Amino acid sequence: MNKTTLLLIVLSLFLIGCASGPSKAPDMKLADDAYELLIKGDYQQAEATLEVARSINPDNPYVLLNLGVVYQNTGRIEKAREMYVRIILLNPQEVAGDSNVDEGQGKKIVDLAKQNLESL
Repeated sequence: MNKTTLLLIVLSLFLIGCASGPSKAPDMKLADDAYELLIKGDYQQAEATLEVARSINPDNPYVLLNLGVVYQNTGRIEKAREMYVRIILLNPQEVAGDSNVDEGQGKKIVDLAKQNLESL
C-alpha cells in the first residue's frame, strides 16, 4: 500500500467521525460504528455494517466513501470504483470538518471520492 492510498484511507475514516450530531440518524450511527471497525482493520465487519447503513440510506456519502475504501483495501477495485463514481454522480455538498491532514479539512466528499478514484 502506497503512502497516498494510506493517507486517503485515514482521511476517509476521519470523515465518518465528523458526521455526528445530537441525535444521529440510524445510518449515521452505523457509519460511526463502521468507522471504529475500520480503525481496527476489521474490514469484513465494517463492510457488513456499512451495507446495513446503505440499506437505510443508499445515498449517504460517508457510507459510500468508506465502502469504497473497504473495497479498495480488500482488492475489489471495480466495486471501489462504483462507490466513488456514485458519490461523484450524487455530488454531495458535505465536507470534511476534521481531518488528520490540513489539506483535507473543508474538502468536499465528492472531491475526496475523485481523489480516491484517481488513485485506483
